[in-house]
Amino acid sequence: MGIFDIFKRSKTKYSGDFKPYDINTWSYRSFDGNALNIDLVRACVDALARNIAKMSLRPIVMNKDGTTTIDNISDIAKVLKHPNQYMTMYDFLYKVSAMYYLNNNAFIYPEYDEKGYLVALHPINYSTFKLYELDNKLYASFRLRYTRTYTIAYDRIIHLRNHFIQDDLMGDANNALYTACELIGAQNQGIINGIKNSAIIRGILKTINVIKDEDLEKAKKRFIKDNLSAQNNGGVIAVDGKFDYQNIESKPYIVDSATMDQAKNKIFSYFGVNEEFLQNKFTSEQYEAVYEGRLEPFAILITDSLTYSLYTERERGFGNEIEVNMSRLKYQPTATIVNVISATKELGLFTRDDYRSMLGYTPLGHERGGDEIMIATNNYVKESDIKNTEEDDGKESEE
Repeated sequence: MGIFDIFKRSKTKYSGDFKPYDINTWSYRSFDGNALNIDLVRACVDALARNIAKMSLRPIVMNKDGTTTIDNISDIAKVLKHPNQYMTMYDFLYKVSAMYYLNNNAFIYPEYDEKGYLVALHPINYSTFKLYELDNKLYASFRLRYTRTYTIAYDRIIHLRNHFIQDDLMGDANNALYTACELIGAQNQGIINGIKNSAIIRGILKTINVIKDEDLEKAKKRFIKDNLSAQNNGGVIAVDGKFDYQNIESKPYIVDSATMDQAKNKIFSYFGVNEEFLQNKFTSEQYEAVYEGRLEPFAILITDSLTYSLYTERERGFGNEIEVNMSRLKYQPTATIVNVISATKELGLFTRDDYRSMLGYTPLGHERGGDEIMIATNNYVKESDIKNTEEDDGKESEE
């Protein structure tokens, strides 16, 4: 064996039955709708989905000179502005991200017309799904929320996975979340039952002598009417020598606040959020933490997935991709934004529309110079004006 043979590819032939995944693990998975009955879980999912829904997706085309241009006219561009006839882009992103965070698996179906143009993107609202293999091709079978079953080739859908650790093709189930959910659910039930029980006097009415069953029933009803009805405003129970009444004090078990805080923090940690984020009381630093940890990773995931699915390999090779605009999502106080503009004004990093977007204004567009990079000398000037001045200076020096 030569010295360079160790770098050659192995010529060992593998069996055609070998698969780098275990198909036996692809059992039915149900949508974790029950977890939404826990108010804190619903609040976490809603807060994440609401903020992600503020993103805007746009297709980017690479030019020959290496610069990029926003595509506003292609079929993909039109669908990314209005994904289907029933949803706005806000609705679409909210739905997809909510399913992603709640069930760790979200599916999108790209719909094409007979000419091959993209006409819609549909989130698949399933109750259960299963992946299976048939004739060496992978299929996904969905039990839809309205009881119809839909089966499609797996390579025709977009699959977003969260907690993609143990399973070979699917996001893991939320088993780690259930203990905290059960504790909070039990606490909520205990509070409700405690309120109900606090309005009731419960006790045992015993007779001193043996009496007939029908007389005992009459005596019980009369006792309830005279002493336990709403008319007994004084709350005093009177019994004669024929009866002995023993009150039973019912104290429902309530989880202590420290244990409840621990359960809440487990849910916050699981979803990567904090209480301030849920209640919209966050500072810029607190929002930045959630943005970096949860919102931006989802933005990377969905843009990568859409780019791979909606563009051909050749188109991706030319630099076509789906990009996310986070300007509506990024939270910063006005003072912070002004400081950023001041710190970067001499570097030529941003266009006029970039500055307007930071401050919440609508873009000017190409025709009005919105894509011109602004550079501050003594005053703000356009990058093209600086280049023209440098060229003129060069010509004068040559002369």
